[in-house]
Amino acid sequence: MSFWAHAQEAIAYIESRQRFGVKPGLARTRRLLDLLGQPEQALRFAHVAGTNGKGSTCAMLASVMQAAGYRTGLYTSPYLKAFGDRMSVNGVEITDGELLAYASRVKSAIDHDTLLQADPPTEFEVTTAIALLFFQAQEADIVVWETGLGGRFDATNVVMPDVTAITNVDLDHTQILGRRVEQIAADKAGIAKCGRVLVTGATGAALEVIAGIAQTVGAPLRVLGREFRIVIEAGRDFSGQRLSYIGYRSDWFGLTIRLLGSHQGSNAAIVLAVIEALRERGFVLSDAAVRAGLSRAQWPLRMEVLSGDPTVILDGAHNPHGARALAQALHTLSVKEYVLVTGVLADKDVAGVLAPLCQKARAVFATQAHVSRAAPAEFIAQTSRALVRPGTPVRAVPEMAHCLWQASELARATGVCVVVMGTLYTVAEARKEWLGRPQANVEARMG
Repeated sequence: MSFWAHAQEAIAYIESRQRFGVKPGLARTRRLLDLLGQPEQALRFAHVAGTNGKGSTCAMLASVMQAAGYRTGLYTSPYLKAFGDRMSVNGVEITDGELLAYASRVKSAIDHDTLLQADPPTEFEVTTAIALLFFQAQEADIVVWETGLGGRFDATNVVMPDVTAITNVDLDHTQILGRRVEQIAADKAGIAKCGRVLVTGATGAALEVIAGIAQTVGAPLRVLGREFRIVIEAGRDFSGQRLSYIGYRSDWFGLTIRLLGSHQGSNAAIVLAVIEALRERGFVLSDAAVRAGLSRAQWPLRMEVLSGDPTVILDGAHNPHGARALAQALHTLSVKEYVLVTGVLADKDVAGVLAPLCQKARAVFATQAHVSRAAPAEFIAQTSRALVRPGTPVRAVPEMAHCLWQASELARATGVCVVVMGTLYTVAEARKEWLGRPQANVEARMG
């Protein structure tokens, strides 16, 4: 029996729990899952954390697992188009009927438990419980399981995975995770489990912290550049890139991926190291499946190229580390100048996000996503004016439809492309607006 007639009502219930904020601790999630029959106990997981690249890494890993014939669950956040795209099995998202059924079970469990009434689960904790019910019912062979925020106290950390991964560590969510990279690394390393391989691309002080925690809990550690490495052989156009992997037990040469940028090569290396660890855990993953899965993997809004007049490049670089990676990728692809469209959340390091991109911008258009946390377009514009080259025009255009139209007109007139970057909310709005235009020559290609 459902509490609601329509999926949007269930989603409204889930999102209403934003009022409880972000609360550390796993007790609520564990209590809720106990009441639901411990669905996580029936599943196997590859648990992925990191400051940037989690979504791309998860998408590539899920694609390989599916190519190998495994019924593969994928859990990511936030959603990009609709609520259901954050949980899928073999690429098929949760249906409205399934969402109604599992959300109703979760609500009933909360409503009838005095402990959860006294300490209410958050939006993400409720969503995670729904996802686990969905994956259990779908009889997923493995779930590629992305953390929401951090690791140690993240709701996803209630599972016992076959392997864990931390893509990288940099400053983000500092108001929650800490203002030093060592603090953030310690939180992310909280997903490490005894006897389960931990793969990471972290470096420097962050790696030192992760290595110490891995040793303490008894998690074998494999580090990019040490136990495994990647060599990017080609990839200076928008068609993708070719790379080779030298690993802990396996080597793969001449692999291809569609995702662009050297940072995606590093993410692919993390995926391949995870695959090696999964092989050791009994998963049968042929070389052919690895090649096919990587070559097919797509992930929207990460160096995604939308063909048209002009070309539009979308990237959800929402922190300084991601912005630097985007700037480097554009340089590698010989994108010398561009019209920049950007919208950033107010709780981010706005100047740190904008600085790597502003110096090569022909013009900057500051916009504002339709979320409460969005920084005002005028504030973004004001920040940009201090970062651009002298004489570079900077405009505040809050509405994406007007912003993207003005930016594309200028880009077309000056013979450059448009780069849309910042919070995923902004980039997703731009994607929807661009693809919704009545123009026959627009063709989306996931990058």
